[in-house]
Amino acid sequence: MAAADYVNRLFDDDYVRDQLGTALVYGRRAYRRARDQKAAEAVQDKRLMDHLTGAAASLQAAVRALTNQPLPKPKRRPLKTAALLGAALAVGAAAAWADSREARPA
Repeated sequence: MAAADYVNRLFDDDYVRDQLGTALVYGRRAYRRARDQKAAEAVQDKRLMDHLTGAAASLQAAVRALTNQPLPKPKRRPLKTAALLGAALAVGAAAAWADSREARPA
């Protein structure tokens, strides 16, 4: 695909323009937040990192749309999900057992 094709597609595709606009907004917010901080503070600033991550994700989505690349599949973490479910069930069972112990007459 020639550069002219990408430029034409950039002007024609609403999704790509939206993603680039979103990246620009996040980048501007990150710049404004970081310029008033020292480097050590900026590295620890979670909101600044969220802005930078959002800008990068939007740019990635725009490039993927321009080059017709499929979106990456979300990572699945079945072990972590199973552990959380097991912990929730254990807490629920413990709460039910405690309630049943309190409800019995002594």
